[in-house]
Amino acid sequence: MGQLQINIFSMSKQFDVDGLKDCDQLVLDRPQQSSSIGQEKGMHMDELCQQLKLPMEKIKESIRSLEDEGLIYSTIDEFHYKAT
Repeated sequence: MGQLQINIFSMSKQFDVDGLKDCDQLVLDRPQQSSSIGQEKGMHMDELCQQLKLPMEKIKESIRSLEDEGLIYSTIDEFHYKAT
């Protein structure tokens, strides 16, 4: 029973009140910051990876999820993204 409680707790910690995973929220927030807002081309995935210090696979996973939710979109190619 104790193991189940720990697993449920750790699963719930991955999501914030909006239902986004912590990593998804970081990826969504970064292009919305003032330094990125004026960039028409959006933010490159490599830049997200460097700034957030997260593995590229996590960045790609979050981008796919956020794109499916309609919260970000690709701009000039499949590597540059902007928040909606």
